[in-house]
Amino acid sequence: MRPDNDNSCVPAPTPNKLLMGGIVIASYALITLLPTPEGLTPNGQKAIALMAAAVLAWVFEVLPLAAASILFTVLPAVMGVMPLPRVMGHFATPILFFLFAMFCTCIAFQNSGLSRRLVVWLSMKSGGSAKRLLFLMMMACGLLSTILADLPVIAMMMPVALLVLRENGCRPGCSMYGRAMMLGLPIACLIGGVGTPAGGSPNMLTIGLLESTANVKISFFEWSIIGLPMVLLLVPAAFGVLIKVFPPEIEILEGMEDNYEKLGPMRTEEKRFLLILAVNLLLWSTDRLHGIPLPAVSVMGGTLFCLPGVGLVNWNRDGGRVGWDIIMLVGAANALGMIIWESGGALWIADRCLGGVASLPLAAIIAGISLFTVVIHLLIPIAPALIAVLLPAVVALAGNMGVSPALLALPMGFSASASLLLPIETITLVTYPAGYYRMFDMFRPGMLIALCWVAVMTALMLLVGRPLGLL
Repeated sequence: MRPDNDNSCVPAPTPNKLLMGGIVIASYALITLLPTPEGLTPNGQKAIALMAAAVLAWVFEVLPLAAASILFTVLPAVMGVMPLPRVMGHFATPILFFLFAMFCTCIAFQNSGLSRRLVVWLSMKSGGSAKRLLFLMMMACGLLSTILADLPVIAMMMPVALLVLRENGCRPGCSMYGRAMMLGLPIACLIGGVGTPAGGSPNMLTIGLLESTANVKISFFEWSIIGLPMVLLLVPAAFGVLIKVFPPEIEILEGMEDNYEKLGPMRTEEKRFLLILAVNLLLWSTDRLHGIPLPAVSVMGGTLFCLPGVGLVNWNRDGGRVGWDIIMLVGAANALGMIIWESGGALWIADRCLGGVASLPLAAIIAGISLFTVVIHLLIPIAPALIAVLLPAVVALAGNMGVSPALLALPMGFSASASLLLPIETITLVTYPAGYYRMFDMFRPGMLIALCWVAVMTALMLLVGRPLGLL
């Protein structure tokens, strides 16, 4: 049944932006005015303060996301933490070009009309059940993300979800089903990304850094024997948490009466999209063979949609649909994270937060590292940056503690994608602009899913990690 949201929907109150801005400024001032702790440089202290203030500014939406992101990109130079050219070098990373290409893919998918066909097919499989459709879409995201980058998967599934929500009267900011859907899809992608080393760059970065810093080699099989069961267990768990926290206001989906046959044969636009997508998928999954960087492949594929003979993306019409604010945020978060690393703040954080774990039982060490990684996402929101910043630090810490580097590094690697507390990571930010949820809406279900993540990962590492010689 279609919900009647016109009268029952009460928008969430808008926080006082002046008050929130004061809190952001006060947080920076408080951290920088405190005595510099032993082992932390003044620049490291300023870098941590800047990241904390930036996260608060993004969460409270004191400024538009793009404006806040640009501001916190230049502030390190203003505060004397790092010269602006070096900051901009950390800002303008290849991930921004990859993200731009993913927005082009998403727009082309919507314009091709293929999203409607996929909606009807999924609705047929769901039997019109709103909950079953959400579960099927989350499982599809999770399974695809085990072998593909998360961004292409969420970029292609989001317009399908938007079409379902719009056809069933689920208004942004009001619909509980809309919140569950817009949070569930990126969360499922994040979970799926840990399934195999091919599922995401943090996985390969973890494996590479472990080998280069500690001479510990992790094979594709060794990673996957822990990662794939995590996906199969955590996606259903995440679905259960989301429908419990956000009970859907609809049970039966409307606007899905047309069966697949009524859609007729595929149109030329749909075939063009599928052809270009197939080429992109092939190149994405074989980047080790052809050697072309993933962002370069993605940009080439994204621009194909703009060619006159293809016509799936018209820049005059569709240029404003690109999430420029999200692109700015990702660049700023990466820059601030790398500043924390280069200033020595990362090693200080790891030592202060994890220095005493050696005396704990094995299960507590694994769970503690995993939970620390989930929480530290609030300071270092980008998973590859988190691994680049903290994994060398925990490897060094493991050496000081006299324990296997894998004992600290693998829980961090398997949890690096668990950006579940706030939507400040690339994948979750793709669905945020749709307006179905606010920043804080993610925290409660995200914390519950994070606890499930930590428990499942700890159990699997204890079950198979020791026999494989990983611990």
